Amino acid sequence: MRTNNLRNGPLRPSHICLTKTAVQITADPHYQLLMANEQVRVYSLVLPPGAESFVRHEHNYLTVTLADCNPIFWKNDESPIQHFQVPKGGLHFFLGGLAHGIRNDSNAEYRNVSVEFLDPQVTNYGYRYESGKYDFGPVALNPPVDPEGHFVNSLNLEKAEAKDVQLLPQQTLPAASGPQLLIATTALNLSARADRRISLHPGDVLWRESSEPALANTGPVRARFAVVEFKTTGDKH
Repeated sequence: MRTNNLRNGPLRPSHICLTKTAVQITADPHYQLLMANEQVRVYSLVLPPGAESFVRHEHNYLTVTLADCNPIFWKNDESPIQHFQVPKGGLHFFLGGLAHGIRNDSNAEYRNVSVEFLDPQVTNYGYRYESGKYDFGPVALNPPVDPEGHFVNSLNLEKAEAKDVQLLPQQTLPAASGPQLLIATTALNLSARADRRISLHPGDVLWRESSEPALANTGPVRARFAVVEFKTTGDKH
């Protein structure tokens, strides 16, 4: 079995597959809508062992993987034969306008949370200061250096920033200037202030407005989650 890592970049063409037709995300029963507003549509994807999904995404989108897995990924007319190693908590950005397929040939469920961005300016295409040119940037984050410790790793999406966050007990994530979408990777026990407690299960999502305060981990164990922070006019890239 050939295994790749999604951080290596976009999927490359393989053999031609002519038998599959992509459907809209709303027509695929494996996707369930969790929330929607003027910024995002957020879906839960659950693939039982042996199941697959082949969906055309009209918008740019981000996936947050909820458990270590080794699924088959393909796009458009590629053959569904290539496995990719995806770690728990992995964030991966995809450009819209393509059909993407996922097949789960393992013995455990495959689960992710998929975030569709309704603003096309949430993208990995922008000005690269290192080259002095406009180009595509990274689509995924490296795994944390210390998976047991505190980390905040960020993926720049121009009008937004996606973060993989882990807070140790009593640690705090500062308040953002813009609205946030929070996606639980582990069970979370957080507080936004003394009188507000937040409890989430893995895969749960929470929308936070720009005026809301910092988040503190009030639980006895590590708290890991993804955060998408939408930038305001005054924010710098």
